[in-house]
Amino acid sequence: MDITQPMIHDRHVVKNVFEYMKSNEINKGAFKRPSNLTILTAKNEGKHDRMIPSLQGYDEISIFEQSLNYLGVDDYVVLSKKMDPSQWKCSHKINWVLDYLNSGKCKTELILCCDAIDVIFTDDLQRIVDIFESFECDLLFMSTKDNSGYHFMPDVQEFVDRTHPNRYLNAGVWIGKVDFVKQFLETASKFVGPDDVTFDEYRDWLTKPNPNYPAGGYDQDIFRFLEPKFHPQVKVDHQNLMAYRG
Repeated sequence: MDITQPMIHDRHVVKNVFEYMKSNEINKGAFKRPSNLTILTAKNEGKHDRMIPSLQGYDEISIFEQSLNYLGVDDYVVLSKKMDPSQWKCSHKINWVLDYLNSGKCKTELILCCDAIDVIFTDDLQRIVDIFESFECDLLFMSTKDNSGYHFMPDVQEFVDRTHPNRYLNAGVWIGKVDFVKQFLETASKFVGPDDVTFDEYRDWLTKPNPNYPAGGYDQDIFRFLEPKFHPQVKVDHQNLMAYRG
């Protein structure tokens, strides 16, 4: 498999690629964190709830963390809380990241936020910053083929069809300017509530009427809803230049 991107966000690929990198000592200890970038993930403390056979072995210390450590980057941020894995909700991440940014602990201009369970880094992280800057925006999301939720918002679907057809915003990897990210997440947080769906509930939730959509859903639902409202400050990497996804 010829993957040229500096990151991979594909749960069926990451373990094989990372194990190959380790066995051949590819880029071991070769890089450091760009000085203007904070790297962050938010996860349930302890075991994850989405482990599948292709991810086994990385359920205690995430593959995200281990790939950074392997490359020589150990100054990243992990936001976590102890909870029943079955109660994990993707919408948690919005307020957790927003609280972190509002705390003043983030001292960099840029922040890169990634899923913990199925994201790895394979190359120099400066490449990610360079790709982001080439888009001339304030917040850049990677993309996916999955179009869940757009049937609730046909106007957003029309926008996507005009702007980046057949590729849809993916919340698993995004990078942005901290000041703008605060503004964006503050808007997104208005849709977060105590009754938001868990992983087990999500697919069924998508089949039911949701007049208050995207309230109740994933962070990805909320971000997709907000994309046209914040465009062109928010853009989607529809070619996935910064992160591979099959």
